Amino acid sequence: MTRPLPLAAALLFCLAGMARAFDGVPVDGILPDADFFRTATCGAEPGQDCQHPPVTWAKRNLTLAVIPSDAESGLLFWMLLSASVDYAIAQINGAGSGLTITRIAGPEADIRLSLTDATDGSQVVDVPGVSGAGVMGVGYATLWWTPEHKITEASILISTAITPGEIVSVVLEEIFQTTGPLFDIDSPAYEGVSILSQTSNATVTIAGQDARLLRHLYPPEP
Repeated sequence: MTRPLPLAAALLFCLAGMARAFDGVPVDGILPDADFFRTATCGAEPGQDCQHPPVTWAKRNLTLAVIPSDAESGLLFWMLLSASVDYAIAQINGAGSGLTITRIAGPEADIRLSLTDATDGSQVVDVPGVSGAGVMGVGYATLWWTPEHKITEASILISTAITPGEIVSVVLEEIFQTTGPLFDIDSPAYEGVSILSQTSNATVTIAGQDARLLRHLYPPEP
């Protein structure tokens, strides 16, 4: 996804209470699955060390809620956002992994998504339970995890300045990245191929390597 920082997700360490934003990882061409998995989850270029240990949810049945906010949006925008959330959940649930997401109402959801008036390139402040500090894109995700690198909660901000043509891909990417693939892939070869493409919002499905990555992180029940 095109954004000022290659990865819009601010990653907040529960233990240290410190936020970090990771850059996208440059690669040449389409990677073998094993390299793609490492690049997406720990920021390792092929043959290189990880930038950060992978994080995953300990549980396999997650909940997601769209939380009301003060950000101004018209009814049609809200309907498109809501439909995009439902579509993203269906794409992730249909990937064949052992992870499922169920949409619910209420702030107690594992993943909380809300609108913001913050625009692309603006600063996002550290608000516990809402966001870690960083630079806003059209989408911005924050994950919290334990010292054992198990995700405990996640929050997504979607800018009201997003264009209708971007919203399906951006919502899908942000929700997908809250499952653990924290790093964008910086390569023209992945434009229109992976939801993790840093430079394109052309992908609107979880298929191919993205689906295999999700099954790698959360193997289906035997």
